[in-house]
Amino acid sequence: MVLATAALLLHLAAAAPAVPDATTKPAVATPEMSDPFAAEPASSPVARAETSSADAAPATLTTASLETSNGNNQNSQSLSTVRVPSIQPATPPKVIPVQDMPSHRKWLALSIAQHSAAAFDAYSTRRAISSGAHEADPLMRPFAQSPGIYAAIQACPLVLDYASRRMQRSSNSFMRRTWWVPQSAATGLFLFSGFHNLSVANQH
Repeated sequence: MVLATAALLLHLAAAAPAVPDATTKPAVATPEMSDPFAAEPASSPVARAETSSADAAPATLTTASLETSNGNNQNSQSLSTVRVPSIQPATPPKVIPVQDMPSHRKWLALSIAQHSAAAFDAYSTRRAISSGAHEADPLMRPFAQSPGIYAAIQACPLVLDYASRRMQRSSNSFMRRTWWVPQSAATGLFLFSGFHNLSVANQH
């Protein structure tokens, strides 16, 4: 009897299916659970840089645009206070045509005539003083008793030669036409003084 009961229980236990525990949750395979030692895939530095630049770009552009607008306003205000003087057109130098320039040969001829007349005046002065006359010109009086009068009397012709040459190159047409007057007048005065000195020497 006991053996029959034990055999029946074993038969029922072998026939009944195994019932899963209701409180136990079914296991779901996930990457973490399947491979707990697998490292998290590292994100690309380029992707991170693009993401960070994309996130920060609007703020940077906005700040730059604000600063630029403020700078333009300040520059416009500072430039509005600057006063630039008007530029006057430069007056071009007057060019004298070659045909209007006085002749250099005429100037040289008058220079030779003037210095020759001054030397004649010095010679006649020495003749008159040697005959007992006195020099009336206070500038030539210190040199009248020495041959240095020949060099001293040439100072005035040199100054007049320079003045006549500057008159030849002057931009004034009147000055260019009358450049010969100083040399001619000095030549006439030296000749007149020389002949007067000779007359004085003959009288004594």
